[in-house]
Amino acid sequence: MDKISMTQHLIKGCKGGSSSPRTPTEQPDDLQSVAKAKILIALGEGEFAGALTAKDIYLDGTPLENSDGSQNFSGVAWEFRPGTQAQNYIQGIPGSENEINVGVEVSSKTAWSRSFSNTQLSAVRLRLKWPSLLKQEDNGDLVGNAVSYAVDLQTDGGSWQTVLESAVSGKTTSGYERCHRIDLPQATTGWVLRLRKVTEDANTSKTGDVMMLQSYAEVLDAKLRYPNTALLYVEFDSRQFNGSIPKIACSPRGRVIRVPDNYDPETRQYSGIWTGAFKWAWTDNPAWIFYDLIVSDRFGLGNRLTSENIDKWTLYQVARYCDEPVPDGKGGGGYRAALFM
Repeated sequence: MDKISMTQHLIKGCKGGSSSPRTPTEQPDDLQSVAKAKILIALGEGEFAGALTAKDIYLDGTPLENSDGSQNFSGVAWEFRPGTQAQNYIQGIPGSENEINVGVEVSSKTAWSRSFSNTQLSAVRLRLKWPSLLKQEDNGDLVGNAVSYAVDLQTDGGSWQTVLESAVSGKTTSGYERCHRIDLPQATTGWVLRLRKVTEDANTSKTGDVMMLQSYAEVLDAKLRYPNTALLYVEFDSRQFNGSIPKIACSPRGRVIRVPDNYDPETRQYSGIWTGAFKWAWTDNPAWIFYDLIVSDRFGLGNRLTSENIDKWTLYQVARYCDEPVPDGKGGGGYRAALFM
């Protein structure tokens, strides 16, 4: 019998790879409920000259708008009143509110609407809530989500007008709320307000995008006009300033006062012979500011003194002296005296 030679072969397996199963990650919550700061400032006795612009209003020393038109802050609303006798009130000043709990979901297929027949209302405030806002990627990661929504208004049975388009974007697992004030125009019979979700519902357990209307409030503004007082109203998101209130400043032209009718305050020139008559204009000439402080009865000495007690002809010479051009010592020029107030 032939001896059969057998060769022993060692069978070895090869390692397919060194990677381990990936651990899904979760994005930190980055949504915080929005708190609005609303501030009304009495700038001074009116009437002020001209109007403020966003370039003239400063938050912590930074103007709202740069000279090229770019904005330094987002979500800042403001209004100015020059201090006339018949000026309009500023919408948004706290008055009385009647808040009504709703607690309903607003989906992309089912909007929420409500009619309001009290034509004395100034606004309706909506309080929205997202119990969670997130989505799970295919790899298991939990990340943020975004939901767009809009508010429409119908006045006196007319056509629908979109008065708000907004969106919330980010991640929260503990809930996020925000409020919107919808100012109401003049109406004869009333309004219908409609809140709708623009983003399509995900309808999946991997996505949190439920949008709730927690409550709405019927707002009656105080409607205080503060006649003869120049006003500045500023509203902003306090998160931009770490929850604190910034220093608010502005650089308006101040009160319109009495100046000679032959005087041009812009050029500081006097034409012809002054007859003693006055006109109303803004000026920084200290002589005419002094005269206005003396004869004004609301805030000056007008209840004790009158124009008959003042030698306006001598004051006219003083005013012309103040308007004389002089060198400023730096190669430029200016005027002998000026008072900014």
